[in-house]
Amino acid sequence: MRRGWFATLIAATLLSSSASGATKLEDVVLTVALVEDPDFPPLDEQLVKRALEHARKEFSRRFDAPAPTFEVKYRFDVEGFLGAYGNPRDPKCKELYAGRYKGGGATELRPHQARALRFLKKWSLDALKGFIEDDAKDRVKSYEEVYDYYVARYTGTVAKLTKLKTPKGTPLVEPGRNEHRSFVAWMCALERQEDSDVVITNTFILSDLLTEPHPHSVFGKAKIGGIAMPSGHRSALGGQVLLATTFGIDTQVSELSELGGAPATFDERAKILGAYLLAHEVAHAIFGIPDVFDHPLGCLMTSRPGATYRDGIQELEAHPTPCPRCQPYVVARKTMDQGRVAFDAKRYGDARRLLLTAAKKIPKHFHGGRRRRIAEIVLLASRASEGSGATNDAVKFAKLAVKLDPRSSAASKQLEALTVMPKREMPALMASRALTSSTATTTDR
Repeated sequence: MRRGWFATLIAATLLSSSASGATKLEDVVLTVALVEDPDFPPLDEQLVKRALEHARKEFSRRFDAPAPTFEVKYRFDVEGFLGAYGNPRDPKCKELYAGRYKGGGATELRPHQARALRFLKKWSLDALKGFIEDDAKDRVKSYEEVYDYYVARYTGTVAKLTKLKTPKGTPLVEPGRNEHRSFVAWMCALERQEDSDVVITNTFILSDLLTEPHPHSVFGKAKIGGIAMPSGHRSALGGQVLLATTFGIDTQVSELSELGGAPATFDERAKILGAYLLAHEVAHAIFGIPDVFDHPLGCLMTSRPGATYRDGIQELEAHPTPCPRCQPYVVARKTMDQGRVAFDAKRYGDARRLLLTAAKKIPKHFHGGRRRRIAEIVLLASRASEGSGATNDAVKFAKLAVKLDPRSSAASKQLEALTVMPKREMPALMASRALTSSTATTTDR
């Protein structure tokens, strides 16, 4: 493939969290862990290997950018992994578990309605109505009515799931009880584990976080296919960790298969796992493109209402060109990285101009927290201002970074250094401290 502007830029610049000495994207190696549930068909390491190759190719094809490589390093059983890391008593996980569905029906969802509505309003009303059955569409005219439809649809779906069995005869899901198949428990475990950037599993994961009802899950089969979420311990993807499950590809539970009733070849299974699921999650992490439901055919980030994984991979293969509606996210990233190039070359005025332009270019609906990404950018703009002697601007941007992302220790340290240091010393300070990368919220496909 011809290397375009983005690939050329990345080859010469920085894409991880520090402003100097950082690893280029094509040099990033993502550590992979396999987590196996013995109640389902086992993970095939050759399938995983092929899937990771497809993930790299698809990412590069869709965004004309070098893809990170993957290294399978760990293997766990699900009980060991969730037992070690999915700790509901950890303060980091307390809020997650407070929003977990325990099977109590509609009355259990209502206390979370306000937060769930804020989450659903990330998408247009028309996009959400695409998930509503035709005979009910005309009756849904507000987000509140979308929420009411979700409550009825989701609780009914989960009730049906509780009656299904795994191939081993065990219950498929037990809301509020079985930790191994809870989205909330997996999110807790992924945040707390320290060793892997990507986790691939074979288990069923119930979409049970009531504060974030992902439309293509809760209006569908109430299962999670992939996740991109924050990790305070991993830096390769800017403080994010990814997950994908083979369940929908390999399941023997016909109601939950994503193959439309026909068996798949080895390579089709690998393409679905790699090109359809994993490349999608990597793009969340790198570009901040959210899940979308109305982009043109062949958009890697689109999950169409009612579409199976097989439908999705066939659509990608039929439409191999990049999605034009994803380009604003790619351009925003390009501009940010041009600012990093200028910063490293000590062209501080150019760096500040490019960085502030990048901040303005970031679309409103941004996966992983728009405020965090802008905080990352204005933090570097603060350092660029500091390097050029514009001390008042340096302080202003540092304050803004702290306001946007109060959890960023790098932003707090920058502000502290600027406010306690005599002003005459500020221009001489080299702006070479590590940036804190943005993190991402969760997604599913």
